[in-house]
Amino acid sequence: MKLLIAEDEISVREGMVRLIDWESHGIVICGEAGNGSEALSIMESCSPDILLTDIRMPHMDGLELIEQAQSRGFKFRPIILSGYNEFSYAKQAIRLGASDFILKPCRPEEILRTVLEAKKAAEFQEARESRLKERDQSWNRNIPLMKSQVLSQWTRYPAVPLEDRGRLMLELQMDIQNAGVQVGLIRVDTSQIPLDERDVVLLRYAAVNIVKETLDNVYGGRIEVFQEGNDLLWVASMAERGRRGSANTSLITAPSQERLEPQIRMLQGNLEKYLKMTVSIALGSWKASINQAHDSYQESVQAMESRFYQGRGGVFFYSEKLRGEDSGYDNSTESTSILDNERFDLCEMEMLDYLRHGSFEQALDQLDAWLEMFKTQSHYSKQEVNLRATTFMISLQRIAKEHRIGAFEWKNQLVNSMEQLPQVETLEELATIVKKIMQHLVEACSSNRILHRTVQSVLELIKEKYNTNLTLEAVAREAYISNTYLSSLFKQELGVNFLDYLHQYRIEKAKELLQQNLKIYAVARLVGYQEERHFSSTFKKWTGVTPSQYKSSVH
Repeated sequence: MKLLIAEDEISVREGMVRLIDWESHGIVICGEAGNGSEALSIMESCSPDILLTDIRMPHMDGLELIEQAQSRGFKFRPIILSGYNEFSYAKQAIRLGASDFILKPCRPEEILRTVLEAKKAAEFQEARESRLKERDQSWNRNIPLMKSQVLSQWTRYPAVPLEDRGRLMLELQMDIQNAGVQVGLIRVDTSQIPLDERDVVLLRYAAVNIVKETLDNVYGGRIEVFQEGNDLLWVASMAERGRRGSANTSLITAPSQERLEPQIRMLQGNLEKYLKMTVSIALGSWKASINQAHDSYQESVQAMESRFYQGRGGVFFYSEKLRGEDSGYDNSTESTSILDNERFDLCEMEMLDYLRHGSFEQALDQLDAWLEMFKTQSHYSKQEVNLRATTFMISLQRIAKEHRIGAFEWKNQLVNSMEQLPQVETLEELATIVKKIMQHLVEACSSNRILHRTVQSVLELIKEKYNTNLTLEAVAREAYISNTYLSSLFKQELGVNFLDYLHQYRIEKAKELLQQNLKIYAVARLVGYQEERHFSSTFKKWTGVTPSQYKSSVH
């Protein structure tokens, strides 16, 4: 503790300095002054914790010194020394926060006792302020986490009776207001950052900041962003016009879909540019208050269902039309279970008949029609579509038994494909799985017969030149046949078109190279892809995982 002594009587001042062993009591004399002006000047350099000052001094008395020092922002505990036992001085000293009032003449031990009491009080105050500061810092550090937990609760569950969300918004210093609310949902489609190199915490923090900064303007700063599982969510609100408590308060018009969509597209671009991730985004409709955040969130989840049919990288706004009013199919079928849908039954029966009779090309064409049928009846949920696909794959198993196909590889492929179905996120992914299992079935059915000579030569050509810019046109020219005939021949003999076969062959080669721990961009070039992004999306399509995820799993 630093002590400053201000006393105009030199003998008294020197006695206080020399007759008391201040250092043994943890006190350092940081300055001595003969008047208030001199003491105030010393304060600029030493900033004492305790000021021991006489009242009557030339130029500036002790009480004026205390007032001047306090007005300049100095924090200290004043102790008054005076030979004038007057109540008016004591009153003013108390008003100025004096720790004590000592009358002269006084003994050194009395001065020491008074200063030590002031020191003890100062230490207690300092410890209390330190605890309060630590508590405030802890509170401020935890506010983001508490915000996320509270907002997660509000979006997942409806408000309960007597719940005061508006008060909690103020306590947690949220940027949103209890005046209109909209919930947005961001789902990561793909990420080019390898999982084993990602600092998840920093990536999450960066993504939250990008979302907030990109959408801050369109929502006027009234937005909170947080993580919910693997998704990112935001809650935005409308601002209030008028003063708080005013009966004339009105709402600013919520940003329209036309105004929001360009900002959402910009957000997609920013996330891809800075974090190398592509995302799909869905928004619920505006609700009257924060108590209905759960309803807006449920709408955003329903809007995100459109991603299954429309593919990744979309922006989906909730509307009543999501129920299929304008999708071009007969609404009377909407209440029909997907397992009782006669159109699917007829299409699948024809497909199975083609397979039984070895008409593989027609079966694969019918498969394309079957997959397209899902798009025209998009009122079915992803789970319902998966259920229909599962029952169809069981039917394929019956065809395999009829052809006496008992190969372990076929059965293994079927099991693996059926296990993948619950994880598919888009109809395109489901189509890839079903096409692949159909391809394996056709290969198994054709295993006992010799492939067409032209197909054999094309397979040799793919084996030699898969890592070049190989196209259907170039291969057809070398085989002296038309593009159409080659494509049809491939389907009939191998159960897959030329391009899909080429991609699958390249992916199998890529797996071998990834096991050697080569860089992903290098592997892409080595197997014939000039763009890493094209390679990654193709790899994910045929394997269900990204190259980086596959690489991590094998290492």
